[in-house]
Parts: sequence; C-alpha cells; structure tokens
Amino acid sequence: MHRHSIPRRAALLLVPLALAGTAPELRAQRSSDSSAVGTVTRPKPRSLVLGIAGAIIGGLAGFGFSRGGKQPGSGMTLVGAAAGGLAGFFVGRQFDERRAVNYRGAPALRIPNVAIQLEGDPSVLAVRDSEVAIGGSAGVQLFSASDPRLAPMGHRANGLHGVDALALAPGTGWLAIGSRSGLYLYPPVRGPGILVGRAGVSSIAAADTRIFVAVDNRVEIVPVTADSERPWPGTTLSAPVRDLALDEARAVIWASTDRELVALHLTGDSLVLIGSVPLPGIGLRMVIDEGVAAVAMGEKGVAIFDITDAAHPKERNVWTGARFAYDVSIDGSRMFVAAGPEGVYLVDLNADGPHTFGLARSLGFASALVSHDHHTFILDRRTNALRRIISTY
Repeated sequence: MHRHSIPRRAALLLVPLALAGTAPELRAQRSSDSSAVGTVTRPKPRSLVLGIAGAIIGGLAGFGFSRGGKQPGSGMTLVGAAAGGLAGFFVGRQFDERRAVNYRGAPALRIPNVAIQLEGDPSVLAVRDSEVAIGGSAGVQLFSASDPRLAPMGHRANGLHGVDALALAPGTGWLAIGSRSGLYLYPPVRGPGILVGRAGVSSIAAADTRIFVAVDNRVEIVPVTADSERPWPGTTLSAPVRDLALDEARAVIWASTDRELVALHLTGDSLVLIGSVPLPGIGLRMVIDEGVAAVAMGEKGVAIFDITDAAHPKERNVWTGARFAYDVSIDGSRMFVAAGPEGVYLVDLNADGPHTFGLARSLGFASALVSHDHHTFILDRRTNALRRIISTY
C-alpha cells in the first residue's frame, strides 16, 4: 500500500458520511425536477446526520492520534468515534428540536405563488368575481384575480386612510369601505365615494344590491345605492360583532362575536336571529363553505362548525395547530389558516378531525386570506405583497 493512501479503516469510516450527505441532495434534485405545483419537505433528522459526521471525524482524529503516538490500534479510533458521534448527536438534536418548535410538528410546505407589491400599509383583503381589493393606509388597490400576473386594475379611495373593512358587491361592482370614520360606498369603476354612516365599521358582507355592516354589536342593512347618511335597519346582538359572512342561497347572515357564532335570517329589511352556538374564543375572522363554518380565534385556534341546519349550528372540531390564527378560508376539503409570522397552514378537513397537511413559511407574514375560484389570495405583511397560490395543488 502506498504510504500516502488513506488507510482502509479510515476509508470505511467515510462511507456513512457520503451516504448521509448524498441522500438529501438527491431528494432535492428530484424535488426541483418535479412538475408538481407544491412539495412537502421532509428533511433527514440533523441528529442522525451530525451524529454520523461526528463519529467519522472523531474516529479519524483518534486514528491520527494513535498513528502519531506510534501506537496503532483500534482503541483510540473507537473512543474518538464514540465521543464525536455523541457530540454530533446532541448538537443535531438541538437543531431538530428548534425545527419542531418552528413548525409545531407540521411538515414544511413549498408552495409556488404569484406575488405583486402593494403600496402603503395594507390591512384588509376582499375578493369577488374577477377582482381583488386590498385596503389600507393607501386607500384601496384593485387587481385582476384571473390575470396570471395579478395585473393592477386601479386605485380607489386615495384620500381615505385606515381601511378596517372591505367588500365588493357581486355583479354590480359597488365597493363598500369601512373605517373608524364611517361607512363609504363607491360606485363601480369610477366616481367619488359617499359617506352613508359615521360609526366605526368592523366588517362588511355584500350582496348584489345590499350590504350588511357590523357596527359594534349591531348588524345593519344598507342599499348599495344609498346616497346619504341616516339610521339603517338592522338588529342588535349581545356582544360586539367581529366578522360577517353571507349565505346567499339561504338568505342567512352569519356573525362571529366575542362570544358566539350567530345565524340571522334576512326577511325583507329585517334580520331575525334564528340560531347560535358558543365560541371557544373570540371570533376574529370567519368563513362559510358548503355547510361548514370556520372561525379564527387567535391563540385559541380555529373552531369548525356544522351549519347545515342554520337554526341549530353544531361545533365539530377545534384546530389548534397555529400559535395565533389571524384568518381562515376554505376551498373544498382544504382549510387555509393565516398564522401571521408562521406563514400559512394547510389543513385537511376530509378526515375524522382536521389534519394538518403542512406549513408554508415562504408565504410570509400571513395576516389575511381569501379562497376564491380554486385560488387562495394571501396578504403578506412581511414583504408588503399580495400572493396567490393554487388551492388544489
């Protein structure tokens, strides 16, 4: 054997390192070459990789020490390998624990998305028909929901600062904007807005000719053609209303409050309470879809209800995978949860209980989202951007 060649024992020690380093690389190549829209990343445990690497490095160091001391043998090699392996294992376990805390046991998702930069400080998001509306300190920015690049469609309410609620009326295109200073209605395409109420608005739901407005603990009905400020008909609930959702097929307005989920039946210009169910937390944002309601409750997670019978809604499950649930949307059997700095959680509603499919951190600080026409639109406060993903990837 040549005196500069690697001893057989050292060469054998290098084999596990090569295998440990190559497997993730091959997986990464397969992921990058895949034509799938989204992938689930399941990395090799760092404790295993660093344990193997530490054993190899420690074994080589021990072997070198024994050779330098002119005491060749396997004793120092084994001692070095054991010490290095243990050190690598414990360091790797710290990495694994940190990752587990960051992802709370959910696999990491890489979901391709289309993004467009926003002006000002965006705070609310609404999608209807083929339009996306973003409200915030710069008024309301409009984008095409169907355009591959989310092409801008215009800018409304430039002089209105601090948009707290937003809705687009289907078909007619009227824009309803709520702020601390009051409720404004903007005609389709162009024209100045009209102040039709001075109270602060927390949420808006829109039909084609009427909008439903949450003002403190009241839900009011306002026609989109209103041209002046006056008292509007409605009903008063027992707690402040945080969000509204319209079930047009059944003429039911759903309201999430500080205490409960409430069903209001629309009869003419009247709203009649027909059902309610307690909430496990404060209902910040909500969505309804095909007999299911989901309510984001901040640190309490997301409560899921069966609302097939509006008069008797029933709690089905509570999902608590996120540190704080800012908003929620549903597309078919998939639920998307805006979890702020964590990103967006994807949850499967098909199973006996909600099952967390994964967490997409790459979607930024997700503060609001809406699913529409097999796409989910996300407000990313980290990069000040509107993002769109395919819901059914």
